[in-house]
Amino acid sequence: MMPAGKVLITGGGGAIAGEMAQRLEARGHTLVLADIDRSRMEANAKALKTVPIMIDADLSTIEGIAALAAAIERDHADLDILVNNAGYIEPGDAHDLAPAVLDRHLAINLAAPMQLARAAARVMLPRRRGHILSIVSMGGIVAMRGSAAYAAAKFGLRGFQTSIRAELKPHGIGVSGVFPSGVDTPMLRYEATHGGSPLNFVGRVLTAAEVAQAAMRALDSGRLETYVPYGDSLTSRLVGAFPWLIERLLPVFEAKGEAGRRRFLAQRGLDR
Repeated sequence: MMPAGKVLITGGGGAIAGEMAQRLEARGHTLVLADIDRSRMEANAKALKTVPIMIDADLSTIEGIAALAAAIERDHADLDILVNNAGYIEPGDAHDLAPAVLDRHLAINLAAPMQLARAAARVMLPRRRGHILSIVSMGGIVAMRGSAAYAAAKFGLRGFQTSIRAELKPHGIGVSGVFPSGVDTPMLRYEATHGGSPLNFVGRVLTAAEVAQAAMRALDSGRLETYVPYGDSLTSRLVGAFPWLIERLLPVFEAKGEAGRRRFLAQRGLDR
């Protein structure tokens, strides 16, 4: 377990960030939340005993990413843990999405984690300690129809973190990723009601608390990849190793997932 220090969480107004913030605070960490939505950050802050630093950050633009990266190097040189948690998805076939939507996927899900990890590494290297943690996705292991832009970014993030782990480990800096299946967040509910992949609902939908707990385990263990739930990852990693399998298995999994999606919507009163 890392000693108490400073932690920056992107997507700081989200459900997973809120759960992580409470767990990190309980360990004595100082919290920095970054999000485009100040009201959601403030809502998460109300559940804390201490007052976090809050940064308004738009990670959908090059300028917004650069501003937060610069703030890390300028104002948070004592950063101990970076949590790349911000995420975005707009379901749809790639050829139907506007170019700006493709760019937004890459900005939030890939460019931001890369640039922020670079900035974090630069302030961690002189102290020879720190940890960079990313909430990736099972979608970074197996691609789903209707989520090509999301998959491209998450596959890229998986490769990026594997590479920088090899670069930073000799300097005492850890790099880890958490790969959850579907998580009950506003983003998943949006997918469920806007034509998102039914593969999100093949297994049990996770809670934000379960993902946050997995993230804490990743920080403690230093493991490169933590899968939630582990059982779901076995099929995902098999298909990821042999991509041609997905075409044969897709009809079966999509049928099962569609049934799961209908249950998910009905249980939450979203099927009306």
